[in-house]
Amino acid sequence: MAHLLGAGEDEIIFTSCGTESDNAAIRSALQVQPEKRHIVTSRVEHPAIRSLVATLAAQGYRVSEVPLDNLGRLDMAYYEKSLTTDTAIASLMWANNETGVLFPVEEAARQASERGILFHTDAVQAVGKVPIDMSRNSIDMLSLSGYKLH
Repeated sequence: MAHLLGAGEDEIIFTSCGTESDNAAIRSALQVQPEKRHIVTSRVEHPAIRSLVATLAAQGYRVSEVPLDNLGRLDMAYYEKSLTTDTAIASLMWANNETGVLFPVEEAARQASERGILFHTDAVQAVGKVPIDMSRNSIDMLSLSGYKLH
């Protein structure tokens, strides 16, 4: 896994599934920054993310959902404006599980990193299909699911 992702072996954590991985990433970002109460995500995330952020919103977290254009692409201007000093984490899927549209997560991660914001991507649909080199991007946390890799 480390070789596939361009990551160090000590950077890999195995969980039971992609949903658990998504939850661990987002909840850990919030736990290490309890003063930050804002999450940025998109309107079309997998239910693993959407359910979690809905629960967190009910607990008082503020959630910004980035809209898409008519071709299913993220509104990156909206995304950038959503990143604030109160943002604990931005979480965007790498490849949409219904449309196949690839989101510009490396650019989104760079923008978050420049502001000191943690970035997570649900890459379940992307790993093994698009080149990923964690040593050359600003992504802090990446979730995947073994069953998608056969």
